[in-house]
Amino acid sequence: MARHHGRNAKKTIAVFCDGGFLAHVTRSFEVGRALRHCFGHRVVFCCDGPYTHIPRDAGFDVVPVFTVNRDITMDVARKGTPPSLSWWKSICDQSVAADLQALETIKPDAVVADMRWSMSTSARVFGIPYVAVANACWTDRFAQPIEPPEGHITSKILGKWLAKAAFPMIQQQLMKFGALGYKEVRKRHGLPPLRSMLEAVEGDITLMPDLPEFMPVVRDTPPSFRYIGPLLWDANIGLPPWFSKLQPGRPTIYFTMGSTGDTKFFDEAVRVFGNTEYQVLITTGGLAEIPNPPSNVFIAKYAPGDALMAVSDVVVSHGGNGTVYQALSCGVPVIGFPTMFDQEINMRQVAALGIGIQMSNKDYTGPALDKAVRKVLNETRYRERCRQLAARISRMDGRRRAALHIHDFLQHKDPREHPVTATAILQLLPPLDTESAVA
Repeated sequence: MARHHGRNAKKTIAVFCDGGFLAHVTRSFEVGRALRHCFGHRVVFCCDGPYTHIPRDAGFDVVPVFTVNRDITMDVARKGTPPSLSWWKSICDQSVAADLQALETIKPDAVVADMRWSMSTSARVFGIPYVAVANACWTDRFAQPIEPPEGHITSKILGKWLAKAAFPMIQQQLMKFGALGYKEVRKRHGLPPLRSMLEAVEGDITLMPDLPEFMPVVRDTPPSFRYIGPLLWDANIGLPPWFSKLQPGRPTIYFTMGSTGDTKFFDEAVRVFGNTEYQVLITTGGLAEIPNPPSNVFIAKYAPGDALMAVSDVVVSHGGNGTVYQALSCGVPVIGFPTMFDQEINMRQVAALGIGIQMSNKDYTGPALDKAVRKVLNETRYRERCRQLAARISRMDGRRRAALHIHDFLQHKDPREHPVTATAILQLLPPLDTESAVA
């Protein structure tokens, strides 16, 4: 069903995200500022961690909530095996309690959460409309088979091919294990148990910040799941002093590892491409220091990624969702060395669509990287396909499309209804200016 759009009464919306991860904060931030700018809603962020200052610096109220330390989250994610059930139950209990305390303080009209698993419980307890933001691969509607990440324990025990065949069932059991953490807290609040952690990702409506061709879902996916397009961070970060010294026409490689990458890649980038014909741009994200770089290597802690990508011929990264979509929005191919499960999914899709190359961590050597870079630069098909997707990303206008779906849902609260002619409506909304938000 579809519904006509209207700019109605202003609401208060609580936005929850993990303040320990740049990608989750920045895409939540973009949704929040679109809700404020396009519809005048009051937006309050609920998060804690090193990137919490991003919404605060832009003038948003920020309420701290319990959040697992990012180093612990990273350790659990990279191990690929479940934590102890007692620890996980404790985390689930603390998360729900923190959610409810924040909701009681803010008393919002609705809640938006980016991969805040506890919110599927907390929002229902509080009795409030809940909009989830999650990539399609984190839902049970994802159409592509899930394969074991590189180096996963199943491959070591079963072998590569047997592990690949068995992994969907193993993944299903892992998701059921995760749901057990919420069983007792949901029972105390009179809610039925979750069948899977994938169910914990879903809201009354679930907004997928993806391109359909990059993260496809199955045909019978209900209308409560909506593609909005990538949520790209428009940060107000000044260009580094060396930007004006870059030489147009000289082959340029941009290295970035987001907030979760392995710093060994920076060292190898300098070793392999220092003092060569390439211009090498590196943003460290504060993960590493690179002393005395060669004259053709340009380093910044942070920089506007879209500006650096716009002058680059290829991006080398960890394969994080935000980095991949930002590169595609600029029409630039990606070479990726994933270090986490969702990054593996991203890079497999990159390779399948012909918009870049996935490389193995264990094969990360100077000659292999040099070969991959030369392949991407010499074969125009990579760049041509990326430019096609860049046009798609621009048309989808993820930030304002997300705000439009949330605003419309608040008017009728029916997950089956969509705003009529969303693309035409977006053209009527005020443009988003860059706000003061630095990493």
